[in-house]
Amino acid sequence: MDKKQIVEKHKQLLEKIEDADMVLVGIGEEFNEDFSDIGKFSHLMSALEEVDINQMLEWTVPFLEHRFLVEHTDGRLVEAYQQLCGMVQGKNYFVITTCIDGNVRKAAFDRERIVEPCGNHEMLQCSSKCCNALYSAEEFSDLVRQAIIDGVGLDSLEIPKCPVCGAPLAYNNILCEQNYVEEGYQKQWEQYTKWLQMTLNRKLCILELGVELNLPGIIRWPFEKVAFYNQKASFFRINASLYQMTDELSDKGISIGMNAVDFLREYGRS
Repeated sequence: MDKKQIVEKHKQLLEKIEDADMVLVGIGEEFNEDFSDIGKFSHLMSALEEVDINQMLEWTVPFLEHRFLVEHTDGRLVEAYQQLCGMVQGKNYFVITTCIDGNVRKAAFDRERIVEPCGNHEMLQCSSKCCNALYSAEEFSDLVRQAIIDGVGLDSLEIPKCPVCGAPLAYNNILCEQNYVEEGYQKQWEQYTKWLQMTLNRKLCILELGVELNLPGIIRWPFEKVAFYNQKASFFRINASLYQMTDELSDKGISIGMNAVDFLREYGRS
């Protein structure tokens, strides 16, 4: 897709957002954190080198990645989120994301208008799912940081344990696979479904960003269904490779064949 076409479709997108009563945003795999910038944090790299030397410390890697997510407050993903936030500012919007890195919360979105059904790194859960209890990840994250900064080494840490059964705690997200405790996002999911019910017969702009086919039942298929049944909907699908629109939505759908992160960074709200 040439630049002239993208510029024209970007203009259409801004016009549809401006005209919309409500804006539905779905964020997918193109926004997943790849940790490529971790090399910019020398203390985290030193800690990872410690893990390489002592394989018994392998359990600390997810916690080191969490430290990166906490400390890395800029970069291309955050820039894209900030541009997106500016585009929907002042609108009645809701954001649903399959990303578990929490980068969406580094932009000024209203937390009450975000749902993360795949979880994130804010809470810990029992890795064996002996219970549905959730625990704040902040305290242990601070201990990891202290161990690195003070130079006492990762081997000074003990893996956090479930107070009920003694199994290791893990981050409350889909990496727990069949043991994922879904209670963490349920309240926001209820808010999302109530909001979604209000979109029927309203001018709705649907913006699907970088969503692929790993978890199509969360965003891709439901968004297509919402667009199909809402006669006042417009649907923008932005993706480097999976940007094609279904025949049923060809009259209201606009495809943009470009990586969604790059699209927002280059065009955004301008």
